[in-house]
Amino acid sequence: MTPTITVTDIPAGSALRAGLERADFWDAYEAPLRDPALMPLEIALKSFGTTPGWVSALMALRNGLVRLVGLKSVGAIRVVGGKPAAAYRVGDRLGIFTIRAMDDHEILMGIDDRHLNVQVSIVKPMVQSGEDAPRYVVSTMVHIHNALGRLYMLPVGRIHPLVVRAVMRRAAP
Repeated sequence: MTPTITVTDIPAGSALRAGLERADFWDAYEAPLRDPALMPLEIALKSFGTTPGWVSALMALRNGLVRLVGLKSVGAIRVVGGKPAAAYRVGDRLGIFTIRAMDDHEILMGIDDRHLNVQVSIVKPMVQSGEDAPRYVVSTMVHIHNALGRLYMLPVGRIHPLVVRAVMRRAAP
């Protein structure tokens, strides 16, 4: 069964909320959490371990193109194998992101560049009033620093929702 993924707000308890007023781009998506015992890091590992092939191909294309204009290659989103969830610490890489903070409620990851900063948060579980099933939220926030960052976000801002939803659908934690 394909999970229903809906647009939502960045959760009130998320670390991203503090930077929301200054954000140049943000979005948030909510989906059912089939296994409520999963921690946010485990949700991230499951998501990055099941990244669709077309998303990996887009990232490879992105990495090749951005080198031409001075942006850095961030590598692949997909995490294959690697270490167990218990071995990850703040400062470790997880796919293309560096883990900035994590606890039982949220994992905060990011990529910083001279052109823009990207932060991604996974918050769990969230039980909506009137619902029995827990849900989790994936939020992204971008702060743009210059014209190259704005140019980069023109196509990425349109493609990003498709990528996030596809990754969430495929992972279905």
